[in-house]
Amino acid sequence: MTPPRAPQGRVRRLLAGLRAARRPAPREIAALACAAAAGAAFYRLGVPLAWVLGPLIATAALSIAGWPVFAPVAGRRFGQVTIGASIGLNISAAVLATIAAWLPAMVLTTAFAILLGAIVAAPLARWGRIDMRTAYYAMMPGGLTEMANIGLAAGARPEPVALAQSLRVTLLVVILPPLIVALDIHGEALDGLAGMPLPWPQTLAAMALGFGGVFFARIARFNNPWMLGALIGTGAAAALGLLIGRLPTALFYAGQFMIGISVGARFSRGSIARLPRFAVAATCTILLVASVMATYAAALSRLSGLDLASAALGASPGGFAEMAITAQTLHLSVGLVTAFHVVRAFLVNAVVEHVRRWLARIGLFAATGRLFGVPPERAPD
Repeated sequence: MTPPRAPQGRVRRLLAGLRAARRPAPREIAALACAAAAGAAFYRLGVPLAWVLGPLIATAALSIAGWPVFAPVAGRRFGQVTIGASIGLNISAAVLATIAAWLPAMVLTTAFAILLGAIVAAPLARWGRIDMRTAYYAMMPGGLTEMANIGLAAGARPEPVALAQSLRVTLLVVILPPLIVALDIHGEALDGLAGMPLPWPQTLAAMALGFGGVFFARIARFNNPWMLGALIGTGAAAALGLLIGRLPTALFYAGQFMIGISVGARFSRGSIARLPRFAVAATCTILLVASVMATYAAALSRLSGLDLASAALGASPGGFAEMAITAQTLHLSVGLVTAFHVVRAFLVNAVVEHVRRWLARIGLFAATGRLFGVPPERAPD
């Protein structure tokens, strides 16, 4: 029998990728410098998530202006592994027990978010002049790549979906952390965030465990394997007491920087110019969804006893990595907030198409389409 050749194929692809990698051009280096300067300025001003927001805003502005930006895939993956490992270091037996206790609330929150996204698809289709199917996937709180790919397979237009998902992640990370700080909403730091930084040998061990977790997460075909795998790999060691502490601040900020420029680079002059009306409609709809989810979070906090800040971040339709960084920066329960988003990402990506078909059968899209005056050619299936 011929031995399997998959490992050799992966090695060849890796080497091909390394050979294809290029150095940034001078203008791209200038864009990176601007992103770093923005991060440093935001940090000096005391802005929450300075090393995410500064690079994100600077990179997005330059990209929309037509300036070439440099946000390599390898950099984004390094950022995801760093953030995942940082979150994993907060995992303990007590945190795992807390997450298990809140699992029903996580599932309920995901179901509410999916239903809300389906309802607001109609006004987005009307205002943004797109079909209902595309609007549905644009409003689902799943991963950017996953929603664009699943939507494309279901007949949706991928570019509006990708633009709306990028706007969702960006708007929430820009608005929510400063709002929580401005309103002086405090949470409960259940994860022991005040630990001392790990020595560099243990830091390297933590990162190695993170990359090991990525390897298994990719084999298991997890969503977002680079962050979730690193979280699992490092979290297992932390839960067993083998690693106690946090990543050095410089490394944590470097991971944030890579996440920031990767999100900012998703915006381009072309996508905004081709879909200006849709971009405005999607922004308004996302803010509406965020407001409704914030109201839901307040109700969840009052009924369950979960602190308002953690409930707001857990229920937020923002991105997985960005909300986890927010929780860690604001000294909230990182493990709990992250678990809300892990459960949401898993369920949304797994059931989003099945839910669309079921909602179409029971007439939800037909009813909301009539309510918002969606033209028949853009009405639901």
